[in-house]
Amino acid sequence: MEKLEIKRKILVKAVVTEKFKNDLIKELQEGIQKLEAELQFIEQRTKKTITELTLKGSPQVASYKEQIEYEKMQREAAKEKMTEQIKFVSSLELGKEVVQGEVEGPVVIQVGDNWEEITKKEIVLEDGKIIAIR
Repeated sequence: MEKLEIKRKILVKAVVTEKFKNDLIKELQEGIQKLEAELQFIEQRTKKTITELTLKGSPQVASYKEQIEYEKMQREAAKEKMTEQIKFVSSLELGKEVVQGEVEGPVVIQVGDNWEEITKKEIVLEDGKIIAIR
């Protein structure tokens, strides 16, 4: 009987625990701090660069300001998104399963296999340990 090895996506879920929530919130808070540091650096760099361009009489001042505003807006939007994610994570119910991502894995298939059983696989984690493969 002919067999074929293919790759399939496997859903990874995590059981919500206090540790899961705390780790995720900590990670998001660190991301916010990093963005705030980047914003501060951009502010400092911007003042210096605008002063230099103005003293040189460069026509690039306006386009530079536009570019910097865009960069600042991007980071502010990311901060806002992370803040919303913290609120969402805080509200998660303990014991509930949430999708954490996907991984790819190989599987050998052959004629007569049930396609749904092959493609509907998931891994369940609890505090970083695999507790189920289904």
